[in-house]
Amino acid sequence: MDIQHISVSRRGVWRQCQQQYKYQYHLKTEVDEPEPFYFTFGKILHKIAEEYVRSGGELLLEEVSRDVINGKIPIEMNRVKSIGEDGEEKVVEEPVFAPKKLPADAKKRMAGMLRAIRKLTRKLGTEGIVEHQFRYDLDPPNDKCVTGLIDRLIQRDDKWIIVDYKTTKRGPWRLTPVTVTKDIQLRCYAKVVQKEFGVPAHKIYAALYYLEGGNLIGAQFSQKSLDEAEQDLLKVYREIENTPPDKAWGNVGDHCKRCKFRKICPFLRVT
Repeated sequence: MDIQHISVSRRGVWRQCQQQYKYQYHLKTEVDEPEPFYFTFGKILHKIAEEYVRSGGELLLEEVSRDVINGKIPIEMNRVKSIGEDGEEKVVEEPVFAPKKLPADAKKRMAGMLRAIRKLTRKLGTEGIVEHQFRYDLDPPNDKCVTGLIDRLIQRDDKWIIVDYKTTKRGPWRLTPVTVTKDIQLRCYAKVVQKEFGVPAHKIYAALYYLEGGNLIGAQFSQKSLDEAEQDLLKVYREIENTPPDKAWGNVGDHCKRCKFRKICPFLRVT
């Protein structure tokens, strides 16, 4: 199976359904299916938080949110194939903007989330790094890399703080102070900080910040836990790499309702 790199989200897709991974990352199948709004909504809030913190307090949160919602600031850049004037195919970046009209429920939820962004920013300040991109080899020098993006990364003396924004609605699927200790995403981010900046595990503090409700769920991880997260990602990388495309297995369940490949999936049609 084709794999150029792994990420926490790609690991999640593979663990959920190998057939979905095959369509999305191996075959790169294009389907006429709009992106679910909750993905777009998450990107909008992340971009508002990013730009607000990046401004260092020079811009009002309301001003930043208005510019994002009104399309003055793109919520992301998409890489798309294009044919140049010379007839050669090339990859270019195109801006993606927020929808011109948000659902009423989204507007209502956003008001509380903006308050949560302001609350955390007042607490932590605007120092540090926003949208820290990383890529490192899980199995050097074999270029089996993990990639990703850390929302906020702050250094305070010899301590490092990781913050990951979440737009997840309230419910049993949210992590708790107990279950967050097993979270592969935060452990991966802590391992990145350790590798890039030479920080011992006990000096790294990581937290999920649920914007709906302003709940900060933090954790510290042992060295063993960070090493196990790295090995878990490498194990999944090798599983994907060593799985023939025709052996990818579809896992049918409730998640199929949200899968953009549900209309062409042979496993779903069979059941």
